[in-house]
Amino acid sequence: MNKRGIICGPWVGEFGWELFSWQAYCRSASSMYDFCIVISRSGNDYLYSDFCNAFFALDPDPEGISESFLNSAVQTEEPQFALKQLAEVSSVEFVSSYAWTWMPPRKIGNPPYDHPHASIDIPHIGVIKPNYRLYRGSLEPSDERVDVLFHARDRKVRKHENWNLDKWKKLESMLGPDIKIGCIGTSHDSFEVPNTVDYRDVSLEKVTALMRHAKCIVGPSSGPLHLAALSGCPQVWWTDNPNKNLPRYTYMWNPFHVSTSMVPGKDPEPEEVASYIMNLKE
Repeated sequence: MNKRGIICGPWVGEFGWELFSWQAYCRSASSMYDFCIVISRSGNDYLYSDFCNAFFALDPDPEGISESFLNSAVQTEEPQFALKQLAEVSSVEFVSSYAWTWMPPRKIGNPPYDHPHASIDIPHIGVIKPNYRLYRGSLEPSDERVDVLFHARDRKVRKHENWNLDKWKKLESMLGPDIKIGCIGTSHDSFEVPNTVDYRDVSLEKVTALMRHAKCIVGPSSGPLHLAALSGCPQVWWTDNPNKNLPRYTYMWNPFHVSTSMVPGKDPEPEEVASYIMNLKE
């Protein structure tokens, strides 16, 4: 037996950490193996589509522990379950022809203090650097391009980070009719702001395509704002933790040097946000 396979995951934690403390390391590790399995949430297969040979979805309970990078359900049975699924779509003989290594989920690196391309020693894998991909999805001819994207966060976790819907409405009106706005995120965890194009619940590939063509994305610090840094889309954002998040957005979690602008204050007024949007360089 000389073929080697790797099982990465299951990742069940927050999306931003998956983008910058997990998927790029999986991509790098996969290059040392002949076959790669990734386990993550449903719909996240696009993040791994350029390198994984098989993707299996695992959707944890949405409450509480799922906010962690680990989960009480993540046990050694999960990789075995993935191998059983692979055997069902291929064969037992195919699975048994590989020597398998498990890369269990963990937050890799130490943002915002690490160099964005720092080498990390992964147990049982070796020393690797994160290998980031610039996600550049494509739109269908029927899709509307938008100038500005809103991620109007409405999560039940850390509610203090949500921005009031009335402020989103005011910001939309201030930008004027000549600027087309789209809303992204999920319908469960984000608002649809009136007079915008509703792109919530679309695929990650389409989200990155929207980001590719937009002037910027706007919102409180969140996973979609971090995805914009991997899609070439400038960000206008705010946070209640600027000491950690500012270096993340500008350096550690910005490998392609995308323009990013932090609006001062954890709950800015729409006028302030609009000013940052209008002052972005074309």
